[in-house]
Amino acid sequence: MINPHLSWHKPQALKAYPYQPDLSAIPNEAGVYVFYRTYGPKKFQVFYVGKAKNLRNRIKGQLNNLKLMTGIQMAANGARYLAYAEVALKPGQKPEPTIHAAEKLLIRHYVEEGHELLNIQGIKIRIQTLTNERPSSLNKLVPLRTQVDA
Repeated sequence: MINPHLSWHKPQALKAYPYQPDLSAIPNEAGVYVFYRTYGPKKFQVFYVGKAKNLRNRIKGQLNNLKLMTGIQMAANGARYLAYAEVALKPGQKPEPTIHAAEKLLIRHYVEEGHELLNIQGIKIRIQTLTNERPSSLNKLVPLRTQVDA
């Protein structure tokens, strides 16, 4: 089991399109990153979850991903942000499988929360939804609804 541990940095606001975060503040380390927006009281929508052997270089490259940037720009109103985290490697752990596991876990988490991610070439990830009718005795065991990437 990899069980990745992430150390998150303060998110950067993406003010106007084309988005230009402060790349000098982003480390040249392995990690994961999330493009998202906030709206309303304490609500957010995740657009994209990515992984990188070098966060700064990968995020710089993603800023030129026309499908992704257009998808973020065309989304409903709200402030756009970039969040990123470095992966903390345990002794003997390699970066690639660790960041891959972290990305996969984050994607699954956000999909289960109902976010429509633009993770495949700027196209929304296909989602399968399971809904359940259950007696109250199974409320803690069986969810009313859950989603996973297809």
